[in-house]
Amino acid sequence: MKKYLYSIVCFILAAGGFAFSQSPDAVPAHGTIEIQVRGIPADDAAAISGQYLLDGNGTIRMPQLPPGQDVLRVVGRTARQIEDMLAAAYKKAELYTSPTFLVKVQSSDVQLTQHIVLVSGNVAMKKNVPWRRGMTLLEAIVGAGDVTEWGSRYVQVTRGGKTVTYDYFSTKDRAIPIQPNDRVFVPQRGMFETRLSKLLP
Repeated sequence: MKKYLYSIVCFILAAGGFAFSQSPDAVPAHGTIEIQVRGIPADDAAAISGQYLLDGNGTIRMPQLPPGQDVLRVVGRTARQIEDMLAAAYKKAELYTSPTFLVKVQSSDVQLTQHIVLVSGNVAMKKNVPWRRGMTLLEAIVGAGDVTEWGSRYVQVTRGGKTVTYDYFSTKDRAIPIQPNDRVFVPQRGMFETRLSKLLP
């Protein structure tokens, strides 16, 4: 009987260890993942596909998902798990019926040796833009290929968990200084949002 109970305890401990162990292929804290999506309109795919840097909470924010559903915790998950999570999130939001996501977990070594700024959303190339001293909001966005036709003028900058919105068509806002590890996000342009013919002060 004792031998039987001992075996059960060992099995439980082993299972617990397995449950709390992290796969070597899992996304590390402050890691980067590359996301590609297929099976949806080309413009939408371009807006979603790109590189995403995990924030301090191990989360990423995905374009086009409604508020409250757009922040996904991916730290510790494998590429396959994230692919399933993304597909489920976009289906739940009733945006697409059969999206196919391809996720690649990238090494976080670069983050340890080089300061970057993550620029995502409706820009030509969602990417980690190398930060340099004196970098402005405009320079960070241009480093990612600039705002697309569908990008909003109201750009969001997240720093230390706090998000501030700036006007991309304001000369003053374009010149704000960007800090290492800031997250710059260009939302999709609203239905009634118009483009300006010239910059504001």
